[in-house]
Amino acid sequence: MENKEEMLKKLGLKTMFNITDAEMPELVEEYEIFMNHVAVLEKIDTDGKAPLAYPYEIETCFLRDDEPIDVISREDVLKNAKSVQDNQIKVPKVVG
Repeated sequence: MENKEEMLKKLGLKTMFNITDAEMPELVEEYEIFMNHVAVLEKIDTDGKAPLAYPYEIETCFLRDDEPIDVISREDVLKNAKSVQDNQIKVPKVVG
């Protein structure tokens, strides 16, 4: 298996980071700390536990129900448009 420095250099290139030799010792140390945290997490028994999207259960829907108010008729909208085609507002092409 390749050593940590080689692996981090390759990962840096893939993610467009130029890791210098001066930065490498600190990066290796941070990597080892991170992997120690991962090892602790891997020891947790999660058998029979449902996966969570959030670490706590809360209602995540903060949006109000859509209720149409002050609806403008299609005819009123189209009469304000610069260009109309087939009951739709025609706009200039923006993608080549």
